[in-house]
Amino acid sequence: MKESGTRNEIAINNVLFATDFSPAAENAFSYALAIADRYSAKLYIAHVIDTESFELLDDDSIRSLTEKTRGEAVRKITDFLEPYGLPPDGYQIVVAEGVVFEALVGLIDRNHIDIAVLGTHGRRAFKKLIMGSIAEEVFRMAPCPVLTVGSKVAAAARGGPQHILYVFEFAPDLSAAARYAVSLAERYAATLTVMHVTEDVPPSEGLAPWTSELFEHWVRDHVARDSNLRNRVRFEPGFGPAADIILDFARRGTADLIVMPVRQLDPLIAAHLPKSDTAYELASRASRPVLTVRS
Repeated sequence: MKESGTRNEIAINNVLFATDFSPAAENAFSYALAIADRYSAKLYIAHVIDTESFELLDDDSIRSLTEKTRGEAVRKITDFLEPYGLPPDGYQIVVAEGVVFEALVGLIDRNHIDIAVLGTHGRRAFKKLIMGSIAEEVFRMAPCPVLTVGSKVAAAARGGPQHILYVFEFAPDLSAAARYAVSLAERYAATLTVMHVTEDVPPSEGLAPWTSELFEHWVRDHVARDSNLRNRVRFEPGFGPAADIILDFARRGTADLIVMPVRQLDPLIAAHLPKSDTAYELASRASRPVLTVRS
């Protein structure tokens, strides 16, 4: 391929932060706020009333309970936002109702959301017995990138990410996630580590020329010739179980954001796979926020 001659700048005009009023959701808010501030984007603070829990009630009771719950949700969000002193035209409170992940995906679509931010509760709560968690349902089905912030993740640091870890699976890398990784690294003047993990082949000296060529092709394909990022990008080959390799590097390499492509996959099917895929493992286990971009 020819060398990239174009910028990978992404536009973020609308940010969705979804809350269930748990501590995990509150922790994720710092990231939503930081992104909205950096990109001068409008912030949507959303809560979904889970009407699945109302199934045994009659229609009048459902309407009454929904109205009451809606008022309580607006009050909680308003109280939560008060200390931040956000300008009135900088955010919008949205309370929807229905099946949670379907309602969130609908909000994302209707409000032209460019990135959604969700808090997760960790491994045990992340995966349900019957279907995937709400976070997994959203990042597999949403039309925009989704940033999941686990319970082990620290609040967003001032200045944004300084070291971004981008993971890709196939070469050539045609994923839209590459554009996000490059654009964010350029926007924040961050170091970018590009990782390719080979699970079924042990490391050997004979692979060195191949990995070097893989990296050179990736940089030519994705980073503009005149971008300063070319001085801050490096390659990290991995060998072994992908999630373990990625998480270990993120800890050792001080990466403070993981970016990766994710397959669109029905959440019900994903929940019953014999082996959890890498995106699920990272989002549920990582002590760093994980930005998934649907392929």
